[in-house]
Amino acid sequence: MIDIQQQVPHTGAPAHCLNDLFAVHAAAVPGAPAVTQADQTLTYGELRDRALRLGARLRGRGVGPDVVVGLHVERSLDMIVGMLGILEAGGAYLPLRTDDPVERVAGILKDSGAASVITSAATHERLAAFGDARVRVDVAYPAPAPGAFHGPRPTAENLAYVIYTSGTTGAPKGVAVPHRAAERIVRTGVYADFGSQETFLQICPLSFDAHVLEVWGSLANGGHLVLHPNSRVSAESVMETVRAHSVTALWLTPTVFNQVVDEGLFEGSGLRQVVIGGEVVSTPHLARAMQTTDIRFSNGYGPTEAGVFTCCRVFEEADLAYSPPPVGAPLPGTRVWVVDAEGKQVPEGELGELYIGGDALAHGYHGRPDLTGKSFIPDPFGGAPDERVYKSGDLARALPGGLIQVIGRIDSQVKIRGNRVELTEVESALLAAPGVRQAAVVDKPQGGERVLAAYIVPAEGAAPTVAELRGLLAERLPDYMIPSELFRLDRIPLTSNGKADRSALRQGTDGTRLELGVAFRPAATDLEGTLSAIWAEVLTTPSVGVDDNYFDLGGTSISIKQAHQRIQDELGIRLSLVSMFEYPTVRLLAEAIANSEV
Repeated sequence: MIDIQQQVPHTGAPAHCLNDLFAVHAAAVPGAPAVTQADQTLTYGELRDRALRLGARLRGRGVGPDVVVGLHVERSLDMIVGMLGILEAGGAYLPLRTDDPVERVAGILKDSGAASVITSAATHERLAAFGDARVRVDVAYPAPAPGAFHGPRPTAENLAYVIYTSGTTGAPKGVAVPHRAAERIVRTGVYADFGSQETFLQICPLSFDAHVLEVWGSLANGGHLVLHPNSRVSAESVMETVRAHSVTALWLTPTVFNQVVDEGLFEGSGLRQVVIGGEVVSTPHLARAMQTTDIRFSNGYGPTEAGVFTCCRVFEEADLAYSPPPVGAPLPGTRVWVVDAEGKQVPEGELGELYIGGDALAHGYHGRPDLTGKSFIPDPFGGAPDERVYKSGDLARALPGGLIQVIGRIDSQVKIRGNRVELTEVESALLAAPGVRQAAVVDKPQGGERVLAAYIVPAEGAAPTVAELRGLLAERLPDYMIPSELFRLDRIPLTSNGKADRSALRQGTDGTRLELGVAFRPAATDLEGTLSAIWAEVLTTPSVGVDDNYFDLGGTSISIKQAHQRIQDELGIRLSLVSMFEYPTVRLLAEAIANSEV
């Protein structure tokens, strides 16, 4: 029997609420910079003052321990004020992506039972249907009156946040995480250094739980938090912000990490530490980064249900012998087991499902005891009667020295650009589209990243197009859940037990690409001809019409960078990468270039 635990003593110190850790530093160094975006900064004292004012407002609306409050604010100083204000009121924040379809945001708010939702000037009217439940974060509220925070105060076992992840039923599900589970990852020195000497960069959406490291790794330890501009994140924009604000600590998904390595952007950046997580790490890219920089690279692995990070490790040269490299060993107070299909532990080196236990665990799925009971089970390994373990669904093996190597998923859940995607949720959205009788979705490698490919069987007489389906999906799903490739099949291949054979689909089928749904119009000018030729070569397609959407053609965030560089090289111009997203057809991009709008 293999008992896998981190070889670091567990202090046994009591856990604290995240906002209380912040308050200690706000009282000690109120004039120190807490959070910066561009040329705007809030000190610890200013941030706490605004948070207390908002917290008192929410407290007066009935917010208290385990009361969920939506947070629908763009990446800004106000976003951080909103997070802290909710926690000061005793509540739990529910991050809502501002670029998600309104229908999805409304569904999450309804499912969560949120008492209120924090908005800003930019987002307030998007949620007009919620009327008086909306609370503006950018209003100058009065100072809290005496007794404003009277009543029960949260403990480390109360909720800190609820994050909705992709769900197997076609609807997202909320993971309810207490302060205890979140606080543990920013109070250990196992994989990162924390303190007033560190400047962390915040780049991921709050709906991605890695924000806990970025935000609270800084604010709970007296550090300086820098926010990425409220715009699309790219390798270039991240490293530009790192240099502009002397950032020392950074979290990256492997996809962005690989891009930074490929482009040599770590050199001379001033970074001291980079934590990589959210997907499987590329050993060749890690090796190049470790061999060409003095930055300390570490891994942060864990599902949302287990407090952001379960296993962590500062990478060593010996780790490069594995592909993928090990994710490390469990953090103090956390335990893991690798088990077979019957839940019995397997010997070192054998593959199995990773089970997780200890302080890392979330309370479960918010308002869903049925789902909670299926994934959070009584500890079968001799723990106390009330202890549980979480069945992660991750395929892993134990390595010598108590390390864990995670290979991928054992079910239909995948990672796209660092975001968890339940393939069945995408399939459900496709099946809701007119003209689609059957649908199956898989993830596939493409040009250094993983993308989604959808296979549909149309209804009799129907001929759905790429433009139609991607347009309908954009109304229901975040952009990372919209398939890059769409194929038509006469039937979905099945396994022997009658399920969609995803393995066969990944290996390739005789499916034909769906029609784009726009009339083909050839290039009419030399500039359009050059752009069309570059796109066709990058996308490996015979021809590109001037009105064809780059992403409808199967373009991705990585391939568009290749097209972007080719255009700059061949035309001898400076072109912002953002413009490639803003003008996604040859006609629009050519007009923008001709009018010097890029």
